[in-house]
Amino acid sequence: MNQPNPFLEVARQGRNEWWRYLAGFFIIFALLMMGQVVFALPLLLIGADRAGNELLLLTVILLSFVPGLVGVWIVVQFLHGRPFRTLITPYERIDWRRFAVGVGGWFVIAAASALIEALLYPGRYQPNPHPLSVLPFLLVAMLLIPIQAGTEELIYRGYLLQGMGLLFRQPLLLAITNGALFALPHAANPETAASFAKILLLYFLAGFFWTLITLRSGTLELAIGAHTANNLFTAIVANYQTTAIPSRSFFVIEVIDANYQLATIVVGMTLFYWLLAKRRQSAQSLTPSYSPEASSPGDGTSAEPSSP
Repeated sequence: MNQPNPFLEVARQGRNEWWRYLAGFFIIFALLMMGQVVFALPLLLIGADRAGNELLLLTVILLSFVPGLVGVWIVVQFLHGRPFRTLITPYERIDWRRFAVGVGGWFVIAAASALIEALLYPGRYQPNPHPLSVLPFLLVAMLLIPIQAGTEELIYRGYLLQGMGLLFRQPLLLAITNGALFALPHAANPETAASFAKILLLYFLAGFFWTLITLRSGTLELAIGAHTANNLFTAIVANYQTTAIPSRSFFVIEVIDANYQLATIVVGMTLFYWLLAKRRQSAQSLTPSYSPEASSPGDGTSAEPSSP
């Protein structure tokens, strides 16, 4: 018999009636949209990138996720009456080492994928003739992309996934549903102009994979780390000419090859899953059995997992 997943079980703490999740979703969505309007829309309308304010544009786009993050905190803390930390881990402390593993592991995979593409298709990656101009963008990206990526993970792989876990527990069904929900709002991203269906499938696979990683590890740190690394690499190392994260990077990719991206994301996700999740789970008890008796009543904590 399968053991209950500790990450899903923690949603049973506090107040978890269906109408609270419905109200919570609308509160989070409203604040997220408010952030987009207040921070990003004015600069997009005046064409800040054409005015030479690319750094300001990047900053406000990333900051526009802050109201959504605040919304998640308000909803979990006050509407559901459980600690905000329980969206990340059912244990007493957030394990920052797992976050670091997620960042490092996915960054290496992204770099290997880009290197292979550059070798297979010479000229596709064009070096920035002014590499020092990337440094301010690097600073902003390192400070704010963890907030942007973390907010998306807290909403999709945290709040929505735990809420769906109250209705059904099949990991594959949860991953498919969560991946679809993650892909939908990204349909308006400029990258989809290259191949709408294939790029949308990329976003679905990303959401699907990060859901599996979260369910396998029993915490959200790996997914937050991998998502952060993915966006950091895109923003700073190798970015497209037209992208949802407008940033100067050390290399500019001339062509969005959706077929290559689909192939490499499947290979990369498979490697990440088996080497950094399943292997760690079996060798070092990455997903220990959930024990209600080990939880402190009402505080959303449980026995600490062994270190990864």
